[in-house]
Amino acid sequence: MKNNILSRLFKQPRLLLLAMMTISLASCEKADKYKEFVKDGEISYIGKLDSVKVYSGKNRVMIKGMITSDPKIVECRVFWNNKKDSLVIPVTKEMIADTIHRFVNIATEGFQNFVIYTYDAAGNRSIPVNTSGRTYGSRYQAGLTNRDITAAKTDETTGITTVDWLGMDRLTGVFATDITYTKLNNQSATVRIPIDSSRIALKDFKYGSTINYKTLFLPDTISVDTFYSAVSTRQIVAPAFLKINVTNTYLKNAGGNFSRSSWDNSRWGLVADWTTSAGAKNVNNTYGSYEFRNGSGMISFEAGWGLPGITDALIYQTVSLPAGTYSFEANGLDQNAGGTRYIAVGAGSSLPLVANIPTAAIKYGILNPQPATATVKLEFTLTQTTQVSIGFAATMAANGYYTKIGNVRLYTIQNL
Repeated sequence: MKNNILSRLFKQPRLLLLAMMTISLASCEKADKYKEFVKDGEISYIGKLDSVKVYSGKNRVMIKGMITSDPKIVECRVFWNNKKDSLVIPVTKEMIADTIHRFVNIATEGFQNFVIYTYDAAGNRSIPVNTSGRTYGSRYQAGLTNRDITAAKTDETTGITTVDWLGMDRLTGVFATDITYTKLNNQSATVRIPIDSSRIALKDFKYGSTINYKTLFLPDTISVDTFYSAVSTRQIVAPAFLKINVTNTYLKNAGGNFSRSSWDNSRWGLVADWTTSAGAKNVNNTYGSYEFRNGSGMISFEAGWGLPGITDALIYQTVSLPAGTYSFEANGLDQNAGGTRYIAVGAGSSLPLVANIPTAAIKYGILNPQPATATVKLEFTLTQTTQVSIGFAATMAANGYYTKIGNVRLYTIQNL
C-alpha cells in the first residue's frame, strides 16, 4: 500500500510538491511553538519536598517533609484553600537533606488540600506535591463530654480517698482524665488516670475538699494537639472520723495465725510476744495461751474437757502509746457463755487481776457478749504518752467454757 502511494506521488509531480510543502509547514509550526515555550530559556526543575505527611491539630496542621539534597532550593511554599492562602518556609543550607516540621494555622475546620512547591533563587519551582490533612476546632470541641464519677469517698480505716470512674467509648478519642486536688499539706497536685483505669487512690487527699477533673481526647491517631472537656468539680465528703490501723506500729504477733514461743507439738502452747500469766497455764501448768486449731494458731482460753478451770488468766502486751483515742479489737472470735472474761487496757506493765479490772483498768469491755459476736471492740483515750498493758483476762470454771481469738487490731481514732 505504501509503495503504491509513493509510486503515484512520483508519477504526479504536483502531488509530490504539495506533500513536501505540507510537511515543511508542520515542522515550522512545531518549532515556533517550542521557541515560544522556552523563549525565556530551558525549563529548570528543582527537587521537590519528599516523604510529606500532614498531622492533624487544633485549628492547625503540622506538615512534615524531607528537603531533598538539591542545593538550589531556597524556599518552600505551602498553598491551600484553592491557593488563596499560603505559607512561605525559607530553606537554609543547613536544612538541605533534612526533615522539616512546620505548623500551618487554618481557621476552617475540616479536610484541607495542600499543594507544596520548592523554589530556587531564580523563581524556578519543583513539580507540585499534593497532599491533604484535617483540622479540628470548636465543632469537635463542642461534642466532648467529661468522664463520669460513680463513687468518691474517704475510707475511715485507712484515710485513703478513692474515686471510681465510668468507662467511655474509645472511638471518641478519649485516652485519659486529669484530676487536680488539694493535698494534706494544702499544696495542689495533678494526676492523670488512663482511660483503662477505673479507680484512683489518693493517699494524701485533704479530707472534705474537692477535686477538679477534665477528660483528654485525641481526635485521631496522628493529632498533634490534645483536646479537653470542660472542667467538672466534685466535693468529697469527709468521714466523721478516721480509723487508722496502727497494729504493726505498736503490737507484735497480732495474727491471724498467731506464732508460738513453745508448744507441746500437738495442740497447746504459749503465744509468742505476749505475756501469759500463771493463771492462764492450765495445760500441765505449762501451756495455755496458744492453741493450734484447724490448721492455725489462736489465742486461747479453755476450761473443762479434761482441763482445770482458770483464775486470773491474763494474756497481754505492754506498749507505750502516745496521746490519742484508740480502738483495740479482737476478731475471729469463737466462744461460748460462762465465767468472767474481759478485753481491757490498764496503766503500767501488767493487766489488773480479773476482780480488779472494773475499777483499776483504764477501759474494759465484756469479752464474751451474748449473743456471741465475731468481733469485740474496746475504745479508750489517753491524754498523754502512757505505758499500758492491753489484752484479755478470764476466770472460768471447768465447765466447758472457752474463748478463741483469731487476730487482734489496734486503730487510732481521729475526729475530723
